[in-house]
Amino acid sequence: MLETTTARESDASSPAGQRIARVAAELRACLTPLVIELAGDPPRPMRLTQGPGLDKSLASRLVQAVRTGGDLEFLHQVPSPNGLRILVQHAQGLADTSLLRDLEAAVKRFESLLDTLPGGRQTLDAQMGEASSTIRERREQIARQASFKAQSFLFGHFCETLTTSLFVLPSAEPGQVDMIEVQRRIGLQRAAASVALPLLSVHTAKPGRSDAPRMLPLAGAEPSTAPADYLVAEGCSQPLPDLQVQSDGATTIFVLRPGVDAPMPARVTTAFRVLRSETLAQAEPWVILRTYMLHTPCRTLVRDIHLAAGLWPDARPEVGFYLPGPSGTPPVVIEPGQPHLRRVNLTARIEQLPPGARALELDGVPDQRTAVEAALARAGVGGIAFRGWRCRMGYPVPLIEMQLALRFAAVH
Repeated sequence: MLETTTARESDASSPAGQRIARVAAELRACLTPLVIELAGDPPRPMRLTQGPGLDKSLASRLVQAVRTGGDLEFLHQVPSPNGLRILVQHAQGLADTSLLRDLEAAVKRFESLLDTLPGGRQTLDAQMGEASSTIRERREQIARQASFKAQSFLFGHFCETLTTSLFVLPSAEPGQVDMIEVQRRIGLQRAAASVALPLLSVHTAKPGRSDAPRMLPLAGAEPSTAPADYLVAEGCSQPLPDLQVQSDGATTIFVLRPGVDAPMPARVTTAFRVLRSETLAQAEPWVILRTYMLHTPCRTLVRDIHLAAGLWPDARPEVGFYLPGPSGTPPVVIEPGQPHLRRVNLTARIEQLPPGARALELDGVPDQRTAVEAALARAGVGGIAFRGWRCRMGYPVPLIEMQLALRFAAVH
């Protein structure tokens, strides 16, 4: 499994890193023997509630902390200084006084560390997250989940699962590469029926040039704004979604019309193809296949990349997250994996998909393979073999650019 993260690893030898490590080690050395004395070995939360009389939440947090495998993970899990003082108070007369005295001193040093950090515990977790992927991912999950709740309310719509399947294959035009994209929204909800819901927009560069990329329906030879040309009925709920396709120069926008009486479609599947999206021979050791900006808050985001067998055999996918540029400014080409002022501290994992049709399946979405195969059949590429990768995220952040790129072992 590949992992891409925009977080830079911190220097554990820095003065701040050394102080955090020292406080964590001292606090762990004092707390662990006390919890074991009160709750047994291995410690159990119930013994802390029955003996010292701690509440269940604090007891569970203490046991989780002493069970961790490293000092930084321990410091991330350990209760606040107030919670630790409650333990000391309730343990009077039940534990060795030297253990309680040592823990009180360690708690003071822990509290002093938090007082020096702007933002206190949140800043501490952020700093530790730069050196621990486990801590970073846990904090990201909490932040993304809170963002989903807030933005679902503000936007007035959300969906349970959003998937994109991007297929890259040699073009009929020599020296070029085409793309086919299948987008699905499962469990779409809209709070205000009178609000139009933008699903996605597709921008093709170099408008007006004969060699410019060209967005088309799967089975059409000419551009179209007819919704039926882009909807994949096999992957949609009935009646078919009331989709509107708007064209603005080189940009095509898919929008669900507002409707007071019409029910929200439980499943919306759209697909299109882009001719001449890239050149086959790449001058750089990397290529940006697609940049997405999520318009719909969702609980689960899945983005798949499929390369036709034999195409760019040394390519490896990379994912990056960036703040959007100022409105009206030209797009900035950002090399994947390199520092940039717009990079956002988010982590994503990429997994290799199994060969064959199993690569189209998705846990929790039983009709995923059927919908994608129907789109490929309409495009006339159902018999082509692909190799693929999947990036799956929980609670992705809307209005952040997600860049899907490939890096080559050798320049083509």
